[in-house]
Amino acid sequence: MMKTKFIYSLSSVLLAGIAFNAQAADFNYNYVEGAYENYDLDGTDADVGRLSGSYEITPNLNIIGEYATGDIDNTAGGSDLDFEETAIGMEYHTSIAPKTDLTTNLKYINQDNDISNSSDGYGVGVGVRHWLKDNIEVDANVDYKDVEDSDDTRLKVGARYYFNKTISAGVGYSTSKEDVDVVSGNIRWNFK
Repeated sequence: MMKTKFIYSLSSVLLAGIAFNAQAADFNYNYVEGAYENYDLDGTDADVGRLSGSYEITPNLNIIGEYATGDIDNTAGGSDLDFEETAIGMEYHTSIAPKTDLTTNLKYINQDNDISNSSDGYGVGVGVRHWLKDNIEVDANVDYKDVEDSDDTRLKVGARYYFNKTISAGVGYSTSKEDVDVVSGNIRWNFK
C-alpha cells in the first residue's frame, strides 16, 4: 500500500511540475527497444526479456507492439514456468505543455504460459512523457490490463538518458494492485 501511495505521489509531482517549462515537446515515436525486467510476484521471482516498438503513422497516432518471454520461478520445486506475451495496438499522443506529451493507448494482448495456456485480452493506458533536460526524459503511466479472468492496474515511473538522438537507455519501476513489483532496464534505438 505504501508503494502505491509513493508512486501516486511521485506521478502527481511529475504531472504538477511539467507545465512550467518553456520548450516544445518534440518526442520521437519511432523506435525499437530491448528490455530486461525483474518481477517480484508477491515473493515469487520472474525474469523477462521484452522487445517493443512504435511507428508513427500520423503526427499524433502511432502503432505499438511488443513481445515478451521469460521464466517464473517454480516455488513448488521442479522446472521454472515459461511465459510469453504479445501485444499490438494504437497510441495517441499530444503535447499538453511545453516539453510534455500526454499518451493514451489501446492494445490487444495474448498471453501464453505453462499454467493457463493461451489467453486473450486487452490493455488501456494513459501516461506523460516529459523532458527534464535536453537529454533526460521522465515518464509516468497508469495501465490497465484484462486478460481472460484476470485484471490488474499498474503504476509506472521511469527515466531515460539520451546519448544522442538515436540511442538512449532507460530504467523503470512499477507496482500493481496485485502486489507485482517490476524493476526494468532498457536500450532504445530511435529512427526516422
